[in-house]
Amino acid sequence: MELNNEIEIRSLVGDLHIESREEGTVSRTIVGYAAKFESWSDPIMGWFREKIARGAFDGCDLSDVIMCFNHNTDSILARTTSGTLRLEVDDVGLRFVFEAPNTTLGSDMLELVRRGDVSKCSFRFGVEQDEWQYADEQNGLAMDERTILKFSRVVDVSLVVFPAYPETEASVRHLEERKAEWLSSNKTEASNHSYKIKSRNRLCDFLKVANRH
Repeated sequence: MELNNEIEIRSLVGDLHIESREEGTVSRTIVGYAAKFESWSDPIMGWFREKIARGAFDGCDLSDVIMCFNHNTDSILARTTSGTLRLEVDDVGLRFVFEAPNTTLGSDMLELVRRGDVSKCSFRFGVEQDEWQYADEQNGLAMDERTILKFSRVVDVSLVVFPAYPETEASVRHLEERKAEWLSSNKTEASNHSYKIKSRNRLCDFLKVANRH
């Protein structure tokens, strides 16, 4: 299903580290993954989980993406347009590499990542296409499942203290509205299907009676 490009945020834990260098050389290169393929997320807002399909970044707009802290554009650390932020899609997912700038914020981030106080990264994105399996009695799913098939763009990648799910409430409401529309549509289809079966049965009963005469 194609979307209206609502901006969403997701976080990943534990894939943030400082690049190793030769002994005696201090590295300022921070490396991590903003997203991983084919890996189910923890429950989002308590009602669905999601994964990213391979190829989801094909054709995605990565032309102007910033690296920042806590998604604050005033706390910029690197940017693709200047060449200070490198993004690449590999077999694992969306990988980022950047040199911590020689600024107060850059040095702070370097120390906090080195100490493990900041260990999460997050990215803001738009989705062009996804598919859902909504939990019901037939499929036995414990919760709804979403697969992101194609991203439209990545807005920023961020080092974060906590996952930024509260900021995604507007987009999650949008997803809930989509589910409500789907349920309403399926209910109508099921009702129409049931009506057709009843009409067919009534016709068969009529023909049986007619044939007796």
